[in-house]
Amino acid sequence: MYLAIERGPEGTRFFLRQSVKKAGGSWISEDLFDLGRDPEEFIDYIDERVFLISSRLLDALYEKGVEYDYEELEEIFWPFIDPDIKQTIEDFGGIRGRGIKRKRRFSPEELTRMQASIHPFDRRRMLFLKLLQINIESLMERPLPFLNSLLDKSRDELEQNFEFMEMELRPWEMRGYIYAIFGLPERFKPRFSRFIPDAQDQDLMDDFFIEELCRLNSDSSFLDEGARPSVFKGLHPYLRRYAIQYFDFVFRGPGPGRVREERGAWHPPATSSDTELLSFLGLSRSEYEAMSEREFVSFFRKKAQELHPDKGGEHEAFIRLKEAFEILLHKKRW
Repeated sequence: MYLAIERGPEGTRFFLRQSVKKAGGSWISEDLFDLGRDPEEFIDYIDERVFLISSRLLDALYEKGVEYDYEELEEIFWPFIDPDIKQTIEDFGGIRGRGIKRKRRFSPEELTRMQASIHPFDRRRMLFLKLLQINIESLMERPLPFLNSLLDKSRDELEQNFEFMEMELRPWEMRGYIYAIFGLPERFKPRFSRFIPDAQDQDLMDDFFIEELCRLNSDSSFLDEGARPSVFKGLHPYLRRYAIQYFDFVFRGPGPGRVREERGAWHPPATSSDTELLSFLGLSRSEYEAMSEREFVSFFRKKAQELHPDKGGEHEAFIRLKEAFEILLHKKRW
């Protein structure tokens, strides 16, 4: 069971889904429950330390004959818990770690056999998200236990999981992430500088990125029957977010005034005051200063979902929002 996000002309909706294995051995996804625009509506707060999943949802799952693990549902809804209550729960030990089961250990030979079906794009994404480094070439053929989390899932479940994991990346990590997962270092062999995105020819990098993006978009082993059908022509929604990130924010960016990282130092746009940056986010200074880093990131994610270009938001507004977030997050950390 997993949480899915669907973006469309009418806005963002959340769904509870599960991956199902078909008779032929392939995996597909099916909707279990429409959570609407705000999954927090299905959380009932008992007091400042206790929450329950709404009986409306539990009854609906029961009527459909869906077997579920209640603790798994708590984990799914954890990102939507009220920040104050979440902090209190964490101070008292949190919900994480309950009911942890020992997992069977596999030999390298077993892992190699089990992981042979993992798509290279999925493997590169998981390696970077786990290790946060661009040079992952030597690990692409290695059997690693944490890669088993990619097994027995539909394409939709994999993409939804990756999208949530990518939200944890810091703005400056996203640059290396996109460069690594599309195999761009491989395209610049045998240069020793192939693991440094800034050292490459930008136009050539653009060409390589577009080639890899188009190849994935037509790769039936990637967009197999486990993928949700797309109502859009051209680039599949699973890949569209990478094109937006690459050309609008990460490599091509909004121009000379954007946030940049050079020699370890951050240089915010000279014309933007903190007041202006906070106004892009719709926050007062007191609200911003009262937020923890985690609360600030959570606030930004909700705001970004509202203004995301995939759901009809303006590119320029989204760019300004992201710039303001990056600068203010950096200031909050340091």
